[in-house]
Amino acid sequence: MPITAQLSKPRLPIASICAALLAIVASVSLAQRLHGVRHRYEDVDFSRDYGWWTVYSSGGDPWQVLPTKVELRPGVERPRFCNYTPFFVEVFSPLARLHRKLAFWLWLSAQMLCVAGAVILLARGSDPPLTIAATVIVLSLVVLSREFEGMLVYSQVTPMLLALLSASWFCARRERPAFAGLSLALAALLKLYPAAAAGYFLFDRRWRTLGWTICFFVAGVILTNPVRWLELTTVEMPVSYRFVAEANLSVMTFVRKAVAHFAGTTTIAAPLFTVLAITALIDLALLAVAAASTINSRGHDHLDGPVFGMWIALALLMSPLAWMAEMLLLLPAYLFGMLAAWKGFEPREPSRHVMLITGAAMLAACIVTALIKAVPHPGFSAVFAAFVGAALIVRARMRSDLPRDEAGKLASQGLRQGAGNSPVSIQRT
Repeated sequence: MPITAQLSKPRLPIASICAALLAIVASVSLAQRLHGVRHRYEDVDFSRDYGWWTVYSSGGDPWQVLPTKVELRPGVERPRFCNYTPFFVEVFSPLARLHRKLAFWLWLSAQMLCVAGAVILLARGSDPPLTIAATVIVLSLVVLSREFEGMLVYSQVTPMLLALLSASWFCARRERPAFAGLSLALAALLKLYPAAAAGYFLFDRRWRTLGWTICFFVAGVILTNPVRWLELTTVEMPVSYRFVAEANLSVMTFVRKAVAHFAGTTTIAAPLFTVLAITALIDLALLAVAAASTINSRGHDHLDGPVFGMWIALALLMSPLAWMAEMLLLLPAYLFGMLAAWKGFEPREPSRHVMLITGAAMLAACIVTALIKAVPHPGFSAVFAAFVGAALIVRARMRSDLPRDEAGKLASQGLRQGAGNSPVSIQRT
C-alpha cells in the first residue's frame, strides 16, 4: 500500500499580512493626497519659500523687512520678511532657477524620500532592529498620519529634519561621531531649533559628537555669511513674534495665550516680559527632566531611542515657531517609547509598572489623534504628552532594571572579595 505524505504549506505571518494591507491603504492615500496638492505650488508655504529663493538667487536680501509684498515676476512675490535661516535659503536657492511647478514636485519628492529614509534608519537602529514587515507598518502609519498630510499641503522641510536627526542618532549608536555631528549640525542650520537635541549628546557625555556638531554648525554659519544670521536674530525674529501668534505647539505659544487670556488682551498684545519669564521657567524645568533622564539612562543602550525622542520633543516645545506639520518629528518618541514600554511590561507584576502603563497610554493617545482626523488636533497637548510619556517610560524602565543592575554589582563585588581572600590567584593569559 503506497504511503503518501502531506506537505504542510507555510502560513504567512500575521505581521506580513498587516504590512501588505497597510502598504496598499497608504499607497492609495498617498496618491489621493498628491492629487489634492497638485496646485499647492501657487500657495503658501512653497510660494513663500520660492520667493525667498528667487530674491536670494538674484542678489537680493530676503531678510530685509518690507512694509508690503513686492512682485518679483508674474505670479512670484517677495514676502515681507524671512524667518528661515540663511543656510536654508542659500542651499535651496538653485530651485528658483527652475519653473515653480517643477521645483515644487522636486521638493515634495525629496521630502517623501526623507520620510522613508528616516523610518529605515530608526528601524535599523532599534535594538534589536525591526523586521521588514514592522518597518513597512511604521512607514505606512506615518504616511497615513495627518502630520504627513500637513507636510504635503504646506510643503514643509520637516521630513528632511527628521531624516537628519535620525541619521545623527543612528551614527552616534554606530560610534561615528563625525557623521552624527554633521547630521545634527545640518538640521540646526536648516531651522535652528533642532540644536536643542544636542543636549542628548551633552548629558550623555558624547563629547566627540558634540564637538563635531559645534564645529560643523559654526562652519555653516561662516560659509553662509554671519551678517545674514545677525539680521535673522535681531530683525526677523522680533517681527515673527509680533505677527505669528498661532504656532500652537511650543511652550511660548501656550504661555502667550494663557497670559493674554488672564490679562484680557489679544494674543499679539500679551505682555512680552511676562511671557518670556514664564516660558523660560517652564523650559528650564523640562530641560532638567530631559537632562536627568539622559544622565540616569547612561549605559542603558536599550533606552537611547526614547531618550533621544524626548530631546526632539523638547526641541519642538522650546521652538517659538513650531507648527502642526512639524509634529512629524515626534516619530522617534512614539516608536521607541512604545517599544520600550512593550519590552518592559511584565504581565505578572502590573502593579510595578503604573508609570510604564501611563506613559504608553499617553503615547498611544497621541498616535490615535495623529491617525484619526475626526479627533480634534491636540497641538501643544500632544507634544507635551509625547515628552512626558517618553519620560515616564524611561523612568519606569530604569526602576525595573535597577534590581538586576544592583544584583550584578553585588555579585561582582562578592567575586572580587572572594578572589582577594583566596590563597590561589588566577592569572589571565
